[in-house]
Amino acid sequence: MNPKATTTRRASSAVVILLVLALAMAGCASLPTRGAVQRGVEAAPDTSGIVLSAEDPRPDAPPTEIVRGFLAGSAGGLVDNFTVARKFLTTEGVDQWDPSGGVVIYSGGASLDVVDGDDGSVAVRATVAGTVDPTGVYTEARPGTETTQEFHLVQDDEDQWRIETLPDGVLISDVNFGSQYRSTPLYFLSPDATMLVPDMRFFPARNTATYAMNALLGGPVEWLSTGVISAIPSGTALTLDTVPVSAGTATVDVTEDISVAGTTDRARLQAQIRATLTALPQVQDVEILVDSRPFRIPEVELGLILNPGVGTAPTMLSGDALVRFNGTSLTPVEGAAPLTGIDASDPALPYNGDTAVALAADRFLITVPTADAGSVTLLEGTALLDPSFDRHGWVWTGERDNAGELLLARPDGATATVETPMLAGTQIASIRVSRDGTRLAVVYTGGGAVRVEAVAITRDADGLPIRLGPPVTLAPAMTSATEVVWVDEYTLAVLGASGGTISAHLVTLGGEPTRSLPTVPDAATIAAARGERELYLATTGGDLYARSGNGWRLVPDLQPVRDPTFPG
Repeated sequence: MNPKATTTRRASSAVVILLVLALAMAGCASLPTRGAVQRGVEAAPDTSGIVLSAEDPRPDAPPTEIVRGFLAGSAGGLVDNFTVARKFLTTEGVDQWDPSGGVVIYSGGASLDVVDGDDGSVAVRATVAGTVDPTGVYTEARPGTETTQEFHLVQDDEDQWRIETLPDGVLISDVNFGSQYRSTPLYFLSPDATMLVPDMRFFPARNTATYAMNALLGGPVEWLSTGVISAIPSGTALTLDTVPVSAGTATVDVTEDISVAGTTDRARLQAQIRATLTALPQVQDVEILVDSRPFRIPEVELGLILNPGVGTAPTMLSGDALVRFNGTSLTPVEGAAPLTGIDASDPALPYNGDTAVALAADRFLITVPTADAGSVTLLEGTALLDPSFDRHGWVWTGERDNAGELLLARPDGATATVETPMLAGTQIASIRVSRDGTRLAVVYTGGGAVRVEAVAITRDADGLPIRLGPPVTLAPAMTSATEVVWVDEYTLAVLGASGGTISAHLVTLGGEPTRSLPTVPDAATIAAARGERELYLATTGGDLYARSGNGWRLVPDLQPVRDPTFPG
């Protein structure tokens, strides 16, 4: 811990929950219009996806056909509560199998290899695209990852083969997964309770509100838990089995635990619940009940921010000047003096519009000179990382050949360090703090492998970073990476390669598989405003490209530029 740290605000611990897989056919239930809320399903589930169907077991079908039929039935089991899938199991198999035990997603481009073994055993081999654990946490698989699932079958009293032992969960193709499951953000709070921070999960496309609410009550995913808090009291649970949605309103009925919260925390927990559920397309409003009674919350102005804006005009260097691109041309940044003789690179901008910083000769972190003051050296190193501002005013950097620490400075001259044992002995390419200040994205090389990771930031009561949490690994297919930036509250843009030429890759924290964007020859640096449609690339030759449609557009008639950036 840094010796300058004072008090530490700890985030609430994640309480891992098992999602309740109690789905019913939408046509078999209706919502009451009077009285207390009753158990039921969402009134208007998303029906735009593909509805998968499966057939009952065929008489005298061999073991491999029974297994294939079970896999088809379980892939479409969200519609019929796995009724068809269970017909392929013995009584013991039904009792043993837990369909909520996670999801293994296999590549639809490679067919399943179903192999008949001895004594009624069947092995199913597949190339894994990703997995989803019982709490909805998605993990992208490394290229070439394979799985083998073992099924053991016996013959029943009528000499029909049925599955008796099998792995928990569901095996489903990536195509079918995309139609049956939905990426869903759960919202928690920054430790100073000013920002909403997403925790991305995957839930079934039907009854998503129920799954999302259960997971929100359970707390954040482990890697994020040290960087966020929740205003929802520990132990709070749903009173009903489901969160009904009627006419666009989700009704959340919870236990009395929520009543212990104070006025401000009541408003905050309401904000968390509302932000989480209204992120679903079928929910426009939320009603909160406590044991079926109205939950009254006085009006409190919270001012919570989600995905703060950073403007739309990137700032960059051109010659020895700090300039801004206004959409058609470059204009000098007001108040910035020329950086003549400084060998400046990699400018970083604060969120409050005050003093900018840059690197000088890759060794010094300096303030950008103004008409009233020359540059000031804040830190000196050997080969420093491109700096990144956080919203608390700290600038993050560190040695590229890292010994296990990152360096912090403020334009007023204050400095600090954060110990990072996981980075000791690695070569770091890029770091960037999220705009809500709760997470750090890191690109580095260690043990011969390129790693893209995110970690939660723990701060003291004054906002000083004091430690980093355990990492979550992202974009496992990338073979090289040079720079990372935040695109929005849960998406990174990483400049690098995933087997071919250098291009920008969009990486979602816990959301969707990594996507590569079209290549721009000689791309050297990347900048992002807010959203993937506001990306910029600068090339080694000084050209500037802006995102346009599904590709890139060369910005014409500009002087050579380098290192475009936005606040952060």
